[in-house]
Amino acid sequence: MPSMSRSTSADDLSAARAVELQTQLLRSRASLYDPGTHLPTLPAVIDDVRRMLDDHATVHVFMIRIEQEQSLELVVGWERYDGLLGVVAEELRQILGQGMGRQSLLCQDNVRGDVFYVFVVDRAEAARVLGRASKVIIVPAQLASDPRMVRLRVGQGSIRRRAVQRTERCIYSGISLAQLDFIQQGALLDEDRRKELRRVLERRLVSTLFQPIVETPEGVIAGYEALSRGPDGSYLEAAESLFGFAERAGMLGEIELLCIERALENGRRLGPVPTLFLNLSFLGLDYLETEGGGLARLVAENAWTPDRCVLEITERTCAENPDQVRGRVAALRAQGFRIAIDDMGTGYSSLHAVADLRPDFIKLDQMLVRDLANEPIKRNLVSAIMGFARSTESRVIAEGVERADEAEVLGELGVDLLQGYFFGYPEAAETIAIRGLEDEAP
Repeated sequence: MPSMSRSTSADDLSAARAVELQTQLLRSRASLYDPGTHLPTLPAVIDDVRRMLDDHATVHVFMIRIEQEQSLELVVGWERYDGLLGVVAEELRQILGQGMGRQSLLCQDNVRGDVFYVFVVDRAEAARVLGRASKVIIVPAQLASDPRMVRLRVGQGSIRRRAVQRTERCIYSGISLAQLDFIQQGALLDEDRRKELRRVLERRLVSTLFQPIVETPEGVIAGYEALSRGPDGSYLEAAESLFGFAERAGMLGEIELLCIERALENGRRLGPVPTLFLNLSFLGLDYLETEGGGLARLVAENAWTPDRCVLEITERTCAENPDQVRGRVAALRAQGFRIAIDDMGTGYSSLHAVADLRPDFIKLDQMLVRDLANEPIKRNLVSAIMGFARSTESRVIAEGVERADEAEVLGELGVDLLQGYFFGYPEAAETIAIRGLEDEAP
């Protein structure tokens, strides 16, 4: 009996040890491979790069990252940003093609990181990778605003074996060269973009598109959201680039003032619009009230009235500047403006911060709306926000509605103000006005 007991005890220890080793293996793998892109991290490929260097005199290395002025993740939310990284990873796989693992390697800087590294041994292939990776990438509509694309910035360096230096440090030295080139490329681009931004301000080169907000089930247009864009075909065309770079360049106030002026001017062409929704950051709002003569003055000069204007303030703005926003909102309300909290559901603020503002409208972020019919958790979240909205006497607007089933589920949940491609794309005021005249014609 004692010997059997000792044998059982040994078996138990062996099984426990096996479980422990398996757990350690899983943890190690989790630290070496990104679960979203399924790419290895830099530490996981160092030995492969060393072998490439053993076989070739030089290995070319590229540092690649989504071009972004402010943290794009803060603008679009982590879920959408992870989706963008997945698109970039797949695009880089396509660029490298069949050569991956033999003549080239693709990895990320670390797990859940947003920097990619490409290692290539052939000079001609390196030139091709540089040319392809420097172009824009078209992404799904739900992951980016119009225009639906992202740009990549690329820094390049080279790794050379040196007899007096450890191979791994040769590799990291080459990576440092790519990182330095990435920074220098950014500095050159910044100067060009500052000039472009000044030109936008001087020549008022901001256009406005208007997207309808529809009240269901009647299908009546309850208002339009004004969406600003920079010059067509330029880096500043996309809203994220325009406002992100303006903020980093210290000119966000001037740009948002111009965008509001253009929205009010162009909005007059829409005809008898019930409500115009205008986007403002806290910095833009503060500049407008202190340096730009005040929003009420601009509205009056363009034949609008405060009660027909809704100011959209993002959930992130509420979270980062709660006291200042509360004061500004109170002053604007006293002038007759209404307030909407934009991008609700991105997780930036607690509900009490929003409740303090008692917004007139709450706009659901489009990531909550996406595929709502097939995701019970999202339906529960929307239902909870609807309950919160009723307690604060707010109306809920769902953004990003693209399909009939999404509109149907939203209606079942009590959301009757809908916005998205299913009801209308952003268009110029002239286009909307002409269509309205055609519809009225006998």
